[in-house]
Amino acid sequence: MMELFKNANDALIFAFRYSSQQYALSPMAKMMKTGPVGGGKGLVSLDGAGQAGLIRGEIDRMPSLRRSCIVARYSVRYEDCPCCGGEKMLQEYAEAVANLSDWATQWIAGMSVRGMRHAIIRAYFERGVSIQDVAKRLNVPKSTAYDQKSVIWAKLKELDAEAQREADDRLEKLCGVAVGS
Repeated sequence: MMELFKNANDALIFAFRYSSQQYALSPMAKMMKTGPVGGGKGLVSLDGAGQAGLIRGEIDRMPSLRRSCIVARYSVRYEDCPCCGGEKMLQEYAEAVANLSDWATQWIAGMSVRGMRHAIIRAYFERGVSIQDVAKRLNVPKSTAYDQKSVIWAKLKELDAEAQREADDRLEKLCGVAVGS
């Protein structure tokens, strides 16, 4: 079987970035094409959508928390907001972060501010999320925020590694991806 991707990471990036706005090529467009299409993989138009769907289907069958890790790591996170011109968080990413934020409550003793947990999870997957700024805005002592961050990130690192291993295994079976090469 021809390998479509160098590794599972490339397959996941492809699947989560594949645009739902792509359309099948018209017969005229097919006739006008010269040379290979899609970098020799044939992943354009409906073929690309189908391959992205197969990969996403494998990820969707993972346990909820592991799936949330993969979605948080690979999904598109923001889109332009049509009303204000700013950025708005995409629902798929927001749901993954919320799921992981709820999971994180078991690792924190005492009361935890939901917004702080949410920011800690986002900071694990996103650059530019300042724990210190969020703590100040939510009136959470800086030391408490960083204590929670260290506990949550340690557990999240384990969960994320498990999720990545499972995704690697599933995609190796599905696509012939040579994992670890």
